[in-house]
Amino acid sequence: MASNAQLKNWIQSTKKGWGLITQLAVFVCGVISGFLIPPPGWISARGHQTVVRLAQFIVAVLVGLIFLLIQKWNHRKDVERWTIFAVVSLAASLLTFSAYQHLLDTRTCQYASQPVVIGKQYTEAGLTYLNRNPTSTCTSLLEDFAGKEEEVWTRESIDKSRYLLAAVYILNMPLFTMCIIAVVQALSCSQMRRQHHKTRRAPTDSSQSK
Repeated sequence: MASNAQLKNWIQSTKKGWGLITQLAVFVCGVISGFLIPPPGWISARGHQTVVRLAQFIVAVLVGLIFLLIQKWNHRKDVERWTIFAVVSLAASLLTFSAYQHLLDTRTCQYASQPVVIGKQYTEAGLTYLNRNPTSTCTSLLEDFAGKEEEVWTRESIDKSRYLLAAVYILNMPLFTMCIIAVVQALSCSQMRRQHHKTRRAPTDSSQSK
């Protein structure tokens, strides 16, 4: 009976803790999704974006791990530590974001107002067509091949582009998450420092008035 009660308490506390972490993760993902476009080519048969779901799960786990650091680094002396953490994660985020945008420009192409993942290695049909029409763009190639990208680029190169886009996109999410949480925690520790200074000044001010 005691073991069952402990198990129930553990399940309830786990649900509560995971619920709080999930709420914060949803907020962070909402902020990031305002400027970070999900990679195309990862929509399941039911319309779910599997890569986005995976990135959200990773963010939730990362938020939980960062909470462990927050419990340890939650004093006014930790402002510099969180500031450095925020600056480093911001620099890494900007680098990965630039890399992701470069991949979107070079590994995707617009067709019928939708992004299509393309490869780097042409098929025989695509190479023959390109030799006859050297000024063709990726958009014109897709238009001439009725949007069938696998007839222009090899399936292996297209899949390589898909996985590369997904990997860099997923890498962006935790980096931006660390940056956001580090900035918030640095501000929180800074407020603690100000409150500490105010409490130290209060007795001296009262003594001077006397």
